[in-house]
Amino acid sequence: MDKKESCELYPMLSLDEGGDGVNISIYEVGPRDGLQALKQPVETATKRQLIASLYDAGLRSIEEVSFAHPRLVPQMADAEEVFDRGSALVMNKRGFDRAVSAGVKKFNIVFSPCETFNMDNMGKTRSEIVLMYKTFMDKVPKKNVRVYISMAFGSPASGQPSTSTLISCIRDAKMFGDTVVFADTVGVGTRKEVAELAELAKNEGVRAALHLHHNGEEDRAIELVRAALMNGIHEIDSSIGGLGGCPFADNSGANLSTETLVSHLHAWGFTTGVDEEALKAASRIAMQIKKPITTGAMVNHEPL
Repeated sequence: MDKKESCELYPMLSLDEGGDGVNISIYEVGPRDGLQALKQPVETATKRQLIASLYDAGLRSIEEVSFAHPRLVPQMADAEEVFDRGSALVMNKRGFDRAVSAGVKKFNIVFSPCETFNMDNMGKTRSEIVLMYKTFMDKVPKKNVRVYISMAFGSPASGQPSTSTLISCIRDAKMFGDTVVFADTVGVGTRKEVAELAELAKNEGVRAALHLHHNGEEDRAIELVRAALMNGIHEIDSSIGGLGGCPFADNSGANLSTETLVSHLHAWGFTTGVDEEALKAASRIAMQIKKPITTGAMVNHEPL
């Protein structure tokens, strides 16, 4: 995607004038990012029910699993059994090969301007991660790859990344995918920073998306969504029931909930393709996953 095409696809919006029916893409991460850090195991059948309920509600972009080492992320050990038709996170060649064998066509990959995060998450520096991805991601169409820049708004370990470092990250990212996802991994982002990151992405000719964590202040995350919309970002990550957080980052908080995001977007006059009433079925499953009635047992969420 060149710079001109990027700007045409993602014009700036004025919320004062209302959404005027503009469609905003909601990228659901609950089945993967939402579940991966939970200590209690979630049954494979329940994961599949959750994913099915999200599609039934009208969501079309869903990160369903990650193909991580089961020892590091035991919640994703059943990725092959859970995967349906969405996307998957891969962090090494072994995970990529497993994903391809499972039928995955759309991929998420990740690195960070914070080298502490890179080492904790993947055991490599950013340069090493980029070189590794080059060995197996080169044949995947860029339109099928989203590249997450974790800690894009700052890290407890390394502080706020410099503009030059962020530009370098975006240039690394666009070697692999057309979409760069700026992740506020520890919930410290500001509206000004959202605007600055959106501008950097436009200057590099890539599509920007936003992934937000918060520490119990979902209204703050919604303010960043507003900033994103007004600065040309039309794709926002969210997690059903607010499930999630990053297991490799202390105090990463929770994800922005899909229910809250959909409700606000509709109130502002945007369209999402999501049926809020149908979404309640997925919300019930998410709440049951958060607070299971009995240890190791889940209720049956099939229609009566």
